Amino acid sequence: MRRRPVRAALSTAVLCCVAALGVSCANNEEESGSAARSESTQSHGSAASQLGIPTSAPLSGPEPGSHTTINLPSGRSFILSVPEKYTSQKQWPVVMAFHGWGQSAENLRGYSRLDAAQAITVFPTGKKKAWSPAPYAETSGSEDKKFVLDILDSLRATYNVDDSRLYATGMSNGGGFAAYLACQMPGIFHSVATISAAYYEDILKDCAHEPVGRLDMHGTDDPVVGYYGGTRHKTKYFSVESVLEQDRKRNECSEKVDTNRLVNNALDMHWRGCSAPLEHIRIGGGSHVWPGGLGDKNNEVGKFFATDRVLDFFGIPGRPDGTRET
Repeated sequence: MRRRPVRAALSTAVLCCVAALGVSCANNEEESGSAARSESTQSHGSAASQLGIPTSAPLSGPEPGSHTTINLPSGRSFILSVPEKYTSQKQWPVVMAFHGWGQSAENLRGYSRLDAAQAITVFPTGKKKAWSPAPYAETSGSEDKKFVLDILDSLRATYNVDDSRLYATGMSNGGGFAAYLACQMPGIFHSVATISAAYYEDILKDCAHEPVGRLDMHGTDDPVVGYYGGTRHKTKYFSVESVLEQDRKRNECSEKVDTNRLVNNALDMHWRGCSAPLEHIRIGGGSHVWPGGLGDKNNEVGKFFATDRVLDFFGIPGRPDGTRET
């Protein structure tokens, strides 16, 4: 994993702000951060048994270093990107990335460039450009979970997939769906990263107690999905703080948080003593964007910031050209 001189230099700063999150002073972020990333790459040991032997026909996928749209027998589709250095002689992680409401798989692939990672990267397409269990979704949670399992089955039938390194991420509505997968399928997804996520009430309903690695990133001035919670589409959504508190309890973390400044008004928070890592990047003044993505006009945190930090959390090398170290 790459070293970040700027981040390392700043990590010694001790911040005791953000009292609402119960943040404590930190003077050893390097040690705790390394421990969290070590935990995030450990195997749950149950994904293979839950997924079973693949039953799908092998895909006619893209050549290494390219991507294509795959249409499943169910009628649903996804963009599949295979890393340039792919070989069947070793196992590869899988990253599933879910677009926001009204967006497309190609939108997310374009502005995030997540498929620069050394991983098999999948950008599924939500029916009517939405994901359950948001109030505007036309699919049920069961239908979208089945779609996810169908994708994983087809990948495992075709490629040498590392079942212990299955990850999910998403933007806005897609971020909420990724969090829903963490609740509903914790034995399958090792870690989940959410960006500007819409945490509608049903996302956390009947959430499993099994720890799952969690990274959340959100701007405090998000005009679409407010940092402090609210109501959209006549449905309440949770504040970032309340979701993090649930994740803290689920991951068996202490109430102590190591907090360090990254760039501008971005704070990086790591909870201590967790069974699975919990991290939150709070972007002061941040909007409803994939921070640092090609659609981020203000770009206050550095080019491809969110992509870099998501892949960092997953422990996956490979970054888009022009990624700024922060």
